[in-house]
Amino acid sequence: MSAEPREQHLAGITVAVTASRRAVEQGEAFERKGARVIYAPTVRVVPTDADEQLKADTRTVIDNPPHMVLVTTGYGLKGWLEAAESFGLCEQARAALSDSAFYVRGSKGRGAVRSLGFEDSGMAVGGELTRALVDLALEVGVDGKRVLLQQHGKPDAAQEQRLVDAGAQLMTVVPHRWEEPEDLPAVFRLIEDIIAGRVDALTFTAAPAVEALLGYATEREQLPELVAALREKTVVASVGSVTSVPLQEQGIDPVQPERSRMGAMIKALVECFEK
Repeated sequence: MSAEPREQHLAGITVAVTASRRAVEQGEAFERKGARVIYAPTVRVVPTDADEQLKADTRTVIDNPPHMVLVTTGYGLKGWLEAAESFGLCEQARAALSDSAFYVRGSKGRGAVRSLGFEDSGMAVGGELTRALVDLALEVGVDGKRVLLQQHGKPDAAQEQRLVDAGAQLMTVVPHRWEEPEDLPAVFRLIEDIIAGRVDALTFTAAPAVEALLGYATEREQLPELVAALREKTVVASVGSVTSVPLQEQGIDPVQPERSRMGAMIKALVECFEK
């Protein structure tokens, strides 16, 4: 009997692509291997180095050094300072943070703070990203303090309001900012399909795409079911270590190539199913 053609090693497999850029190119690569492809871009990402709002917010922080910095994601903090560097404002931003008390969510946030030469004053563990961190800040006390909240992708206005109501002088920075995808119902259908076990593989090429999917599931009160399905039913592929962070924070272990390239991710996922 002849060997099965390599091109058909994904026959019968349904792959969902969440990317907004190069999505068709990625999908066609899977289709050539025999897969059925679902397209459900979860975000439209605003490039940080071209984000005028982020630049203006960075200047605000420089002019008003915060007493307290709330770090929702480690890669978000790093992403902000990388963007500040592209604006020519990194040294001033770091100086503005030099006397701040950092509060982080989770060990990865703590690691990011320390890798940047700062120390944290407390760590929130578990819970929804922003809420858990705001809970900790309110326990410490924010009344009369300048508080910088590093938001992620789709800012949580309710948590911002909690800080303001408690007396904080609130500033925010939102690196990796995203906008709502053009076809939001497709994202909702994707969540339902994943939970129902109708998606065999799911790919991510940007961390904001992960956070957006988790965020929409949270809004629809489906996050526990989605995370359980991604841990147990669906093979999740990530383009690289930065993209993997929000997955790993949810206990999801993605397939990930050694080199952060879309082609390498596709190859790694195909090899996973070949095994």
